[in-house]
Amino acid sequence: MSARHARDGMPSEVGLVDLFDGGLRHDAAALPPPSRIVRLGRLPRFALWSAIAGAVVAALVVPAVLPPTIAARQAAYAWDDLPSALPLDAELPQKSVLVDSSGKAFAVFYGQNRVPVTLAQVSPSVVDALLATEDDRFYQHGPVDIQGLARALVRSSGGTRQGGSGITQQYVKNLLLTEAKTTAEAEHVTEATLSRKIRELRYAVSLEKSLSKDEILERYLNTVNFGDGAYGIGAAALHYFGVPAAKLTVPQAAMLVGILKSPTYYNPVDNPESSRIRRDVVLARMVDTHRITQTEYDKAIATKVALKITDPAQGCGASAYPFFCQYVVQLLTNDKTFGATAEARADLLYRGGLVIKTTLDRKTMAAAQSAADAALKPTNRVATGIAVVRPGSGEVVALATNKRWGRNAKKGQTQLVLPVLAAYQPGSNFKPITLATALERGFDLRTRFDTPDGYIPSGMNYPRGGFHNDNNRNNGFLDAYQATAGSVNTWYVQLEERYGVIPVADMAKRLGITSIPRTGKRAITKRDASLTLGAYEVSPIDMASVYATFASGGIACRPIAITSMTDRHGVKLPVPSAQCHRAISPYVAAAVTDVLRGVFSANGTGAGLGLTGRPAAGKTGTTNSSAATWFSGYTPQYAISVWIGDPRGGQKYPLHNVTAYGQTFGTVYGRSIAGPIWKQLMTAITKKLAVRDFPSPQTTALTGLTPPLPDVVGLPRDVAITALLRAGYRVRLSPDLAAANSDLGTGQVAGQTPAPGTLSAYGSSVTLVLTDGSDLRVTIPEPWQIPAG
Repeated sequence: MSARHARDGMPSEVGLVDLFDGGLRHDAAALPPPSRIVRLGRLPRFALWSAIAGAVVAALVVPAVLPPTIAARQAAYAWDDLPSALPLDAELPQKSVLVDSSGKAFAVFYGQNRVPVTLAQVSPSVVDALLATEDDRFYQHGPVDIQGLARALVRSSGGTRQGGSGITQQYVKNLLLTEAKTTAEAEHVTEATLSRKIRELRYAVSLEKSLSKDEILERYLNTVNFGDGAYGIGAAALHYFGVPAAKLTVPQAAMLVGILKSPTYYNPVDNPESSRIRRDVVLARMVDTHRITQTEYDKAIATKVALKITDPAQGCGASAYPFFCQYVVQLLTNDKTFGATAEARADLLYRGGLVIKTTLDRKTMAAAQSAADAALKPTNRVATGIAVVRPGSGEVVALATNKRWGRNAKKGQTQLVLPVLAAYQPGSNFKPITLATALERGFDLRTRFDTPDGYIPSGMNYPRGGFHNDNNRNNGFLDAYQATAGSVNTWYVQLEERYGVIPVADMAKRLGITSIPRTGKRAITKRDASLTLGAYEVSPIDMASVYATFASGGIACRPIAITSMTDRHGVKLPVPSAQCHRAISPYVAAAVTDVLRGVFSANGTGAGLGLTGRPAAGKTGTTNSSAATWFSGYTPQYAISVWIGDPRGGQKYPLHNVTAYGQTFGTVYGRSIAGPIWKQLMTAITKKLAVRDFPSPQTTALTGLTPPLPDVVGLPRDVAITALLRAGYRVRLSPDLAAANSDLGTGQVAGQTPAPGTLSAYGSSVTLVLTDGSDLRVTIPEPWQIPAG
């Protein structure tokens, strides 16, 4: 027992706890068999209360005098049948917090606002007020206060409800209520029935065998509801007075303890006068029990209640970065990495006390928001969605829009995370994917196609009149550099016609596009030539990932917003991996980059959008009738994709007569708004970075399209296959096994073709011959499906 609570000098009766169980079973042999017992609910309330009270008193004080009544026998049987083990290791719901890449918090989530504290961190005035009001003899009586139980019995018999519950029993109820996950479970814990009271008594007896009085008091103070969304004394002190629990004064402590009688009726925010009256009652109890002096009482009673309501910013709406926050929440609630069910994932977020480290970079976010706001006001009917990805890592460092968080569209608000919605056709932003497909299959960048307007591909779907160029004329014979700089549609339709729609769709998936349908009514087919012109919806974040793959030299990564997560104990929890892997060869990535650098040339659609003194590559994008416009581009350090469109639907609300940058654009193109946003943002975030150039396709070609063929002879089958796949080769196993060899065991590689050290194209095949008796039954993936490293 804590010395500061032993004011009355009375001996503790905790030693009587062990008599409780034995007492109720003392006369068990004389009781009728279970089949003859009437259920508890059939007995009159007063009779049953009397029986239970008598049984409890007898058990705790004089075990030999168990009342020999049928009610007592039934109570004894019921008592033995009740569960007694509380989930003492159950953890209270705690707040989860999102932090940026530097560890600074930017969002908080909780189901219950709670700030756990130890008993030493609580003002003595709180303990004094609580004991005086709720359980004056807490440190003297056992698990059940016999005097309080007797008072409850007498008052209940007179028609007055009297709880009679001590702090231990109240803690039991609070703990069970905290553990309740459904409304039905909560109602069961709080039901105003005798059976609920008896359950609490049973748990209380078990509890005081496991915990000390101080431990119970500390846990009680951390679980109890102080109203207004504050749970536990730590949160209540901060919420109502803006101070830690240790700094609470006598009148403040009395007011908070007064709330406990009815967190709604005595809420000082909603019912200040009722709360003040209740506070004064608590102060009177404190002086009556000699826990404060008359002088302290007089001073406290004269103190005016002065609230300083403080609420932690809760949820994405209260975050400085609501859209990025919402993106993270969507990942958490939809990914089974964080729980098997949606309910489990939500429970983890709102109760788990997590620290979730994200990829958000505040400086990049500020630059992105500034670029969006400079172009478009929030109330503009047109919106932008901006995604910034770090190449080679998959890290999404910023998401931005000109819109504000909220539900009032007229005020320029939305709760849609526009940069991650796969809802917009990318137009010519998609063309580099077709180019990468062709390059991987040996296409020469200097190959020239005629570019007639109204081109009709053979055996493929096409619009009425064929495919048209943006200028509605033949642009002559062009190579890849010229056709890409001018974004000539019919050149790219011919390129796709040569290498196939499905290979282009496959390349898009490898590079990071996740939204092209492969099944269902809209499934892509070999006839859908419009794919290369961006006819299928994508998201800015996926386009940024595609361009990040080019920037990284061919390493594709899934976009990630979470880098680590720890629970309330600091234990690391699993998070989704970026699954970075080589998707295309360094040569293909370098060749695409070389072509896209020409977009910034004087004859390119991105003329004037290049970066001063810094190499960059990019591509404009404009869909039919300017339903949406884009600019996506990159440096070696960042990839940015910018979408411009009307969130209500681009086909119905095309980009005509749009006000941006203080001027009106009759028709919007990729270079009109999206391009300048990209340039402003990229300039800002690379300003202090070292200037890095891209590798030339000639350099990567000279060093081989893949590393020299590894020597895998003698390695186990799976080790050899993995090594070759990671080097960028396809692998097949020869159906013929090698002759027995005493130097090699079963399941090893006996030979390979081509020979080790050979320079071959990315994706070319290597055939392995395994030793005699080896198992050939293995499914070998494509090289781009293997994680890098």
